[in-house]
Amino acid sequence: MKRWILVLLAAMMTMLQTGAFAESDDEIRNYTRYTDYTPQAVEPVGLIPGEDHRILVVWFSRVGNTMFDPDVDVVSSATLNRGEGGELVGNAQMIAGWIAEETKADVFQIQTAYTYPSDYYQTVQVGEGQDIDFVDLTLATHLEDVSGYDTVWLVAPIWHYTVCTPLRAFLEETDLSGKTVYVVTTHCGSRFADSVEKIQLMQPNATVIRDVTVSGYNPGGAENEVREFVQSTMK
Repeated sequence: MKRWILVLLAAMMTMLQTGAFAESDDEIRNYTRYTDYTPQAVEPVGLIPGEDHRILVVWFSRVGNTMFDPDVDVVSSATLNRGEGGELVGNAQMIAGWIAEETKADVFQIQTAYTYPSDYYQTVQVGEGQDIDFVDLTLATHLEDVSGYDTVWLVAPIWHYTVCTPLRAFLEETDLSGKTVYVVTTHCGSRFADSVEKIQLMQPNATVIRDVTVSGYNPGGAENEVREFVQSTMK
């Protein structure tokens, strides 16, 4: 009898593992069907508490969602910068940091289950494909409770002239009803595109406000504009 129990348990474990692998394979194909590369599972960060727990800054960037090649060229990419210590910093990440400094808010990074390509143009292919196919993307990080927040800042790039799929996935699982939502975008020419209107449609019971849009070619030049706008909302 003991032998059969062990056999049954082994069979159950195999079934569970096979199912998990199948689900992982399906999710990985949400990236690899658009370009040839090997996605890696993302290391989740989660919520970083600030001093003012009524305000939340949510951001998505390639940094934190990409395994970059060691020799990645930040000059040729419209999405990357080098920090003071030489570390990679994404445009949206940098802007979210400015907002968090001004507001003392809690900060949450949207992270996808798997990484995007190190190559910028491959990421463009994946992002456009996910939007066109309206991919139901799995996230690696989640916010369980947003009820205590009055104000939410959304900082994310425009991909394929619209809301990028990771931000859409976050908005599909998060209810921002009753909150004031400020939208900040980074772009390479499309500015806000239709992002504000789409976010309002996805969050009909929130007050969605068009904030600042920042060119990916010179994000540092928008620091004063971003900080001044944030300060104006706090008066």
